[in-house]
Amino acid sequence: MDFTTMDIYTITAGIGSDGTRYLQLFLQEYTKLFKEKVNPACPKCLNEYLTRYKNYYKEMANTCKYRLHAKYENIPLEFGSPILVNNANITEDYAKKLLEQAHGLRYFSKLPDAIKARPAGEKMKRKRIQKIQPDAPIEPQGNTDIFTNDDAE
Repeated sequence: MDFTTMDIYTITAGIGSDGTRYLQLFLQEYTKLFKEKVNPACPKCLNEYLTRYKNYYKEMANTCKYRLHAKYENIPLEFGSPILVNNANITEDYAKKLLEQAHGLRYFSKLPDAIKARPAGEKMKRKRIQKIQPDAPIEPQGNTDIFTNDDAE
């Protein structure tokens, strides 16, 4: 039975085709999975159990080896990007783009071993931005035909 798609009301009030309550089935599966005692009479506890159960299966579905710190959940992929990266949708490509940013390692709580094993002196490759000198004349490139107001008449 897939409890990840059910809400708390369906689990507490639902009954299966064989007459077994969904709550009983859910609590059996929860205790098998997490190996802890449960309190079926506590509504707040049941909500916590269901949330923990759903988060566990959501985390298992994502096979990416990168994990973000909680404070960096829903961080934009790049400046001005409409893509918000979180632990549910992070991919290897998204993680590499975040690592390319300055101090990109700070976003991650979990990294693959290859990234961790990098020597301390070796830095991530960053794109070099060419600076324009303010006093240097700009030389035209390509077609250099420039019309002035005298030529237009």
